[in-house]
Amino acid sequence: MTAVTLSCVAAGRGLAQEQTGPVVVDAAVGTAVVDRELQGAAEMFPATVGTVYCFSRIGQTQAGTTIEHVWYFGEEEVARVELSIGGSPWRTWSSKTIPAEATGSWRVDIVANGNLLKSLSFTVQ
Repeated sequence: MTAVTLSCVAAGRGLAQEQTGPVVVDAAVGTAVVDRELQGAAEMFPATVGTVYCFSRIGQTQAGTTIEHVWYFGEEEVARVELSIGGSPWRTWSSKTIPAEATGSWRVDIVANGNLLKSLSFTVQ
């Protein structure tokens, strides 16, 4: 009975998102994007990683919409990348060069129209 209740609540949240604009269907961070698919998805990367990619699949939107990937090292914003959406669903990504000395907590917020859609956290060690 609990599982059914939780499923209904989750479905209700999805319905509310449909009415407010773009939604993140899938998102993760990894070490490369090949043929429009994320490679090396992880939550922890070595200090020698070089570059980390944030990959997001956006749904329930229209061509011409934009989202942003906002990159944070600790609590400091270090990059903001505006990405154009060409249709629905749409795969898009951004990347950030990670200096070897930038170990610690990182985060990428996926934002549309000033609203947080999803937040992805990862660690560089």
